[in-house]
Formats: sequence, C-alpha cells, structure tokens
Amino acid sequence: INAVKNVLGALVNGAAAVFFLFVADFDWTAVLLIAVGSAAGGPLGARLGRRLPPAALRAVIVAVGVVAILQLVLD
Repeated sequence: INAVKNVLGALVNGAAAVFFLFVADFDWTAVLLIAVGSAAGGPLGARLGRRLPPAALRAVIVAVGVVAILQLVLD
C-alpha cells in the first residue's frame, strides 16, 4: 500500500507542477537552488536521520518547525 501512496503522491505533485508551469511566473534561479537542495538534502537528511537517536531527531524536527513558524509570523 505504501507504493500506491507514493505513486499517487507523485501524480498529484506532477499535476500541480504542470498547472503552475502555465499559471505562475518563476524565478528560475530560485527553482534551480531549491531543486539542487532537495536532491542533495533528501539522501543526506535520511542518512543523518537514521544515525540520530529518536529523541534527538524529534528535537531537531520540532526546532526546525518552530523556527519556520516564527520566521513566517515575524516577517
């Protein structure tokens, strides 16, 4: 069932990407930076996440979330 979930997620994200290609204007420099960061950060983050103890991983996730929320609220 996990494979079905992944395929459906890819289809939904692909449809959204095609939609935005025709509707939105892009800053292609930002697109490139996000793509490179995602491609590199996914595998590196997974490796780091497997090595951290569960409590430390949860703490990092909560800290990143709090920082993101504060940045959105305060800006």
